Formats: sequence, structure tokens, C-alpha cells
Amino acid sequence: MILLDGAMGTTISNIYKIEDKCREKLNYTKPELINEIHEKYIASGVDCLKANTFNCSKEALRNYGENEEKAYEYAFLGAEICRKVAKKYNKKSIGTFCLPDKNQIDGILDGNVDIIMIETIYNLNKGLQSLNLVKERMKEKKLKKPLMISFAVNKDGKLYSGEKLVDIYENFIDDYIVSIGINCSELTEGVIEALKKIKKETNLKVSFHPNSDGNIKKFVKDINRLLKIKVVDIVGGCCGTDFDHIKMLKMSFEEKL
Repeated sequence: MILLDGAMGTTISNIYKIEDKCREKLNYTKPELINEIHEKYIASGVDCLKANTFNCSKEALRNYGENEEKAYEYAFLGAEICRKVAKKYNKKSIGTFCLPDKNQIDGILDGNVDIIMIETIYNLNKGLQSLNLVKERMKEKKLKKPLMISFAVNKDGKLYSGEKLVDIYENFIDDYIVSIGINCSELTEGVIEALKKIKKETNLKVSFHPNSDGNIKKFVKDINRLLKIKVVDIVGGCCGTDFDHIKMLKMSFEEKL
């Protein structure tokens, strides 16, 4: 079992009380803060750190009212900070993104993280565009980094573009892919159905890093339910999670030993 960290945005807002909506800008303005967050997640017992790169696309920066030309720089800095902390502790660094944005992807790749994760894929076409673009950019740079794929689905296990995950996940499988899973979602029977099918029909690792509404015990219980039936290999937290969620999740693993 591989343990991921929690949500960077939630941690910044809830723990550090920083109001700036563009958390990725902090890679430039407060790199020591991002470094500290990664260090604290290491102390919580994680195996992998997710870089503060998710919302570095031009579209996301534009929506925040930020300079969209900073997409590459913010992504590069976020990836670099994460890589350095992970390497220090012999852990893995993961650069995350969602939308097909060349500048953001180039920044993540040039920051030299160990793994790339396309996460919160809510739209089939955009997800495939992101996958094709990152492979194109790696080919251009003569790189081949492992890719993790993670979808956001509703309670019925459907992407927000309408397709059931169980029907479309195979479109994302190729030699680059090391895991497929779900994030930014709650545990439902539809989610369990999708994860079971992926686990049964592939040799890939299956991931699940859900949201939390603040009920840490439920968060831990839901993940352990999936571990008990052996349908997930990689777990962690998404929106609403912070150090406490990951610490309690880690403790629940140790209690079973």
C-alpha cells in the first residue's frame, strides 16, 4: 500500500490561514511555506508527495485574475520544491495537473518530478487531450516518466461529461500508465464498482484519494473499507484533507500490523 499526502489547498487555507486563492503563486512568493508543508506531510508518514502544481494552467491562473504567462514558472517551481523534499527523504515526487496546458506541463516536466499524475479528470475529451499532450511533451524532451491517471466522478461512478468510468477507463491505458483511480469524490457504490472493475481487469495499481467533509473518522473508515476488500493500492486525501487526515490514516494502518 502506498500513502499519498492530503490536499495542498486545504492545508494552506485551514492550517496556515492564507487567503490568496491562487495557491500555486505561493511557489514563487512563499516557497519556504510550500517546503514546510511537504516536510510536515513527510513527518505524517507519506510515501509520495504531490507538488503544488495542479492549478498552474493558463486557464486557472486567468480565472484567479493572475498573470497567465506565469504558468510555466509556477509549475516549474512547484515541481522543483516537491522533488527536493521527496529526494531528501528517499520518497517519490508527483507533479499534478488536469487541463491540457503546454506551459504547465513543460514546467512540471522540467522540474523533474518522479511521476506525473493527471488527476480530477472530469471530462473524457479533455482528459484524453491532457494524456496525449503530456506524452507528446515527454517525447519532445526525450523523457519517459510514469503516469498516474485519476478521475473525478459522481455518486453513480460517472464523469461529469456523462460517461461511466467503467466504460471508458480503458481509453487511458498504455505503456506509460502505472495506475488508474479516483480522486475528488466520495465513496459510493458506484465508485466501488468502478474500482473493483479496474482492479479485476488490469495489472495496474488502483488509487483512491477522496474528499473529506471534516469527518476524519469517516474518511479513514471509507479508505480502510476499500483496503479490506483489496481493491486499492494507493490512497491519500483530496479536498478537505490535511495533516490530521493523513496522520490518522497512517495510524490506522499501523494498528492492523
